[in-house]
Amino acid sequence: MAEEETPSTEGVEDVPPSSSQGFGFQLPEAIVHAIDRQIVSSGLRLIMFLPAFAAITYFLSWAFSQSSPVFWEDNIAPNLGLGFSTFMSSMTLVVLLGYILAVSFHRYRVSISLSTFHERVEMSNNEHRSVQSLHGYDGLLYQLESSMAHHTKSLVLAIAAALILFGVFWNGTGTIYANLFMLTSASFLLLSVGQHLPTRSTPFNMVDQTGLLPAYTPPVHPSTLNMVFNDLIKTHMDPLLRSQYDEYTKSLETAFKRGINRHFAHEKFLMTLYRHATGLDRKTLEAEMGEILTKKGMEFVFTHETFTLEAWLVLIGLINQRCPAFFRMVDRLKQDLEGGREPAMTDLIFEVDMENVVTDKANLFTLFHNLSDKTRTVVFRVQTPNFEPKDLALTYRLEPGEKYWWSSEALPLAAEGDEDVLGKMSGLLKDSTVSWQTLIPTTTGDATVSVRLEETNGELLLGRQINVRVRAEFRQWLRATSTYISYLFGSLGLVLAGIRLLMEVFGGFAA
Repeated sequence: MAEEETPSTEGVEDVPPSSSQGFGFQLPEAIVHAIDRQIVSSGLRLIMFLPAFAAITYFLSWAFSQSSPVFWEDNIAPNLGLGFSTFMSSMTLVVLLGYILAVSFHRYRVSISLSTFHERVEMSNNEHRSVQSLHGYDGLLYQLESSMAHHTKSLVLAIAAALILFGVFWNGTGTIYANLFMLTSASFLLLSVGQHLPTRSTPFNMVDQTGLLPAYTPPVHPSTLNMVFNDLIKTHMDPLLRSQYDEYTKSLETAFKRGINRHFAHEKFLMTLYRHATGLDRKTLEAEMGEILTKKGMEFVFTHETFTLEAWLVLIGLINQRCPAFFRMVDRLKQDLEGGREPAMTDLIFEVDMENVVTDKANLFTLFHNLSDKTRTVVFRVQTPNFEPKDLALTYRLEPGEKYWWSSEALPLAAEGDEDVLGKMSGLLKDSTVSWQTLIPTTTGDATVSVRLEETNGELLLGRQINVRVRAEFRQWLRATSTYISYLFGSLGLVLAGIRLLMEVFGGFAA
């Protein structure tokens, strides 16, 4: 079972790990994280491979507890003086010790990351950037501490499995008590794996500036995006990164050239980074940035320690995975501008999109842009039998744009000035109203969502039907199912071993 790779960025300064771990010597978190990622939790995935191998040795030890295979009796047993079942039990113990080391090392890495997280929060507070007051901090802290608790329980259960296995050697393989000890040991190992599996969905580290993003889920989001790209990116930033981003944007605003609208510059800056993430070359990137940034601003952007180009690529890639409908909607507008296609209505641009496959929740994005020179009021209505809310009506007051951000002629992606796709798209997003609604599925399988754009008197302007499929995300489903199976069979094994032990004890007394 593969673990989702934690996004990584290079060239980021590491904060020294806490000295309160209780060790006189402590490896830097970057080294510990690299070993953990390449060998333990990812890469070789020893933390998953060793329990799987132990399951085989457990079974072989139990299956041949009464008699050894012929090849073993004839060729190996006379030299080793061990039965096949005893040898397999010894192999199981060795594998369990390796698993304990793997879990201990992984837990040690997580403890360093958690300690570094608290240090950085304290550092932000000392710099008068309160992280605890930001949305999502409590949920993120709970997620990190829950992950640490899971690793601790997994380690304790693994140690219990190894200790109980000594009972097999004490009683000798083939006896009823040895089989009970083996069943109990295997059950504790299953419970240990069950404790570890949920943490693989939310890996985190503090080596990379984007290391907390996979473990962070935004608790709320704005229903209307005013500064579209900026609001979307801030929503998906973890509280620590968001506090740094606020400082970053303040410095960035001082680096914009005079006479350029601040909101337009922000949108073009982020739009250009998005285009760079989707293939825009470095030379064109610098040329487009140079249209809105001063020379000092260019140096600030390209040499920043936290928000490097690699960090932006990771962040935009993560948002693209979580909100593909938004970027698909933006790409359609880009294609229309590149091809010089006219909008469906001459005085209004209306775009709507939603994920084709919905797993946990659906993100419905809608863009309205008033192309006329008069204020306009429209009603956006959503109706669906498969999601909550089933009927939603929103009224929007659309102000005229600062200028006409559309073109009936084909435009290049990037050119000098704002008469290109990047310039038009940046202005379009700046003056548009973008709605972001979350729909919660109530059924699985095929689902439909009907959207209508109406006048205030109920007259239909445009209507669309979106067909989607609601299903569980396979990797999450597999992990959740494996966790429940581990808990079920681990608990069942302990219950059966306890009942069988009581029967033996009281049966012996009765005899």
